[in-house]
Order: sequence, then structure tokens, then C-alpha cells
Amino acid sequence: MTPISLGRGMGSFLKKCDCPRPTRCPHEYTIRYRDTGGKQREQGGFATQDDAKDELNKIYLAKKDQTRSSSIDAIARMTFKEYAEDWISRQSRGWADNSEKRVRSDMRTHVFPRLSSRKVGTFASVVLDDFILSMEQDGVGSSAQVHAFDTLKKSMMPLIRKGVVPRDLFDDVIPPEHIAKKIEIPTLAEIHAIRAKANDRLKVIMDLMYGCGNRNGEAFAASLNKVVADDVYRISDQITRYREVARLKHRKVGEFREVPLPQQVKDTLQWYDDKHGHDKDGYMLVDWDPKNGANRHPHYGTVRRDWLCALQDADLEGKYTMYSLRHFFASNCLTNGIPITDVAEWMGHKSIEVTFKTYRHLMPSSVGNAAKKLTLSLAA
Repeated sequence: MTPISLGRGMGSFLKKCDCPRPTRCPHEYTIRYRDTGGKQREQGGFATQDDAKDELNKIYLAKKDQTRSSSIDAIARMTFKEYAEDWISRQSRGWADNSEKRVRSDMRTHVFPRLSSRKVGTFASVVLDDFILSMEQDGVGSSAQVHAFDTLKKSMMPLIRKGVVPRDLFDDVIPPEHIAKKIEIPTLAEIHAIRAKANDRLKVIMDLMYGCGNRNGEAFAASLNKVVADDVYRISDQITRYREVARLKHRKVGEFREVPLPQQVKDTLQWYDDKHGHDKDGYMLVDWDPKNGANRHPHYGTVRRDWLCALQDADLEGKYTMYSLRHFFASNCLTNGIPITDVAEWMGHKSIEVTFKTYRHLMPSSVGNAAKKLTLSLAA
């Protein structure tokens, strides 16, 4: 009888007889399979095909469980650094370049110095608590703590799914929380004072931030091509800390958002382009780098130095960050009665809750004011 295979890796069964109709003869069935070491085995004594199939299936499942257990044991013995580097190399194929760099930076700066040599199978909630405590003791900022913890948790989720570490690993851990600093909003007069001391590039960045609500990196990608109407500016990309063009935060590749374009900001963009020009892709804020023989986008550190110098010259040293300009944009919108839903969209927040929590105190209508308006309307 010709052996009948059940499928790849499951083995086969047959009868070792010369009967013309072996499926109906009284002889027993024999099974053939390979053990975990790859050596072929035979086992006889099965009265029916079903008995032979059932035994092959049991052997296959047992072998699969043994292989899985061996794989889990091998992962559990790895150091976290070994595991994490392998995880990053496999996951990075689906990431944007800046996402991979951010994960590698979090690992290199915060996670590896504290957990690199720990065996993966020894992780427990107390290990995570110690990790957070060590960051606090080292003076790591709350925002950096949140990013590092999120990166660690993301990397360990496959371990939880595979059963290498317990499912309740993160349940008893209080994660770090970003503590936002008190919002400092410059007055328009202060912005004009800083702008008067700024160089040409910083003027463009400032105008896009306080006039249109751009983030720093979005303002670095300034271009007249993004003026899609007399009063509309399309934000479609940003410049990363690595001086590379990337997709927007919380957006997929190719997505964009459109924001109001005040005439003053439009005039600034046209003035700068007339004076300094732009590169082949339309980006205005680029410098020729003789070392690389190409135009380079603004470096965050250079722009920050420009900002600090302008603050100092305007006698406002240490009072504001560049992000304060975005706060001014939000404040200007809300105090002029623009709906918070529109403001959230223009600022590119992931959800309206972020906008509400940050700027609730700037909204002109309180519950008391609303009650007065409703009373008047009902009495009319």
C-alpha cells in the first residue's frame, strides 16, 4: 500500500501487505513520522485509518508544543537588549523612519542603561516599578519617562502574547504621567518684540506658529506651494530632528490638514521667498551644506539658539519657549469665539480632549455665562 500523507510535518500511514484491496483487508496500519530530532520513526498496531490518523495528530501536536516550549525557553534566556534589538529589526519594516529612530533613541537613552542585561524571562511588575523609579531619581523629565515606558511596553507585548512573561505584568504598575507645565502665553506686543530681533528664517517660523498654529517641525517645512488659497495654508509634512521630511504627527503618509492663513503670514512667506528663494521641492528654509554638497533643512538646535538670542535681545530671556507661539494661536482663536473643534483640527491634536484639557480656561463661555444667555433666550 502506498503511504498516505496527512500533510506537511504530520507524517503518513500505510499497510505493509500485498493485499489487492488493502483498505478492506484485516492487516493493521503502520504510521511514519519524524520526531523532534528529525529522525524517522514507525509505529504499528492500528486497526483502522481513523486510529492511525488520531495517533499522528497527537504526535504532531505534542511535537508542536515541545517546539513552542523550546522557543519560549530560548527567548526567556535572552537578555532584554538582545531581544529588543531583534524586535526592532523585525518591526521597523512597517515604521516610518522617524518612528524607528525615536524607538531606538528611547531604548539607547533610557531603557538599555537600566534593563539591557536582564533576562527576558525574569521580568515582573517590581522590575517595571524599579525602572520608573530609577528614571525619576535620575531626573528624567516626565514626558521622556512616558515615551520610554510606552516604548518598553510596546516591545514587550509580543512576549505577553507568547506567554514568555505573565499577562498581568503591567496591571500592578502605575505608569509615569506627563505633567504639563503651566502654559505661558506671550502677548502680541511681546511676540512683535521677539520678532524684531529675529533673523529672517526665525521670522517665517514664528509667523507660521503664532499665526497658523504650526508645530516647530511643520513650520520648518515652510513653502509657498502650501498656500492653496488666498486664506488657506496646507500642512502636509514636517522636518524631523534628523533634518528629514516626514509625515505629520497622528497622520498617515499623504494626509494633511488645512489651516487659516492670515494675510500677514502670507506676506511674510512671499517676502522670504522673493529674498532667499527655495529649493527644487519648494522648501524655503534650507541652507547649503558644503560638507554634503546639498541643501539641508533647519537643525532644531540652530533654530533654538536663534530663538534664545532673540529672546535675550528682546529682554524676555527665559520667559517663553517656541511652543508658546502655538499657545498664542490657540488662545487667539478661542478668545475670538472660534469653536474648539475647529481649533483642535487646525492644531493637529489627536483628539479634542487634548485641546480641551490644555485650553479650557481660555474659552470665553463658562457655565454661568451660558446660563445667562439661555435665560435671556427663553424669556424672549
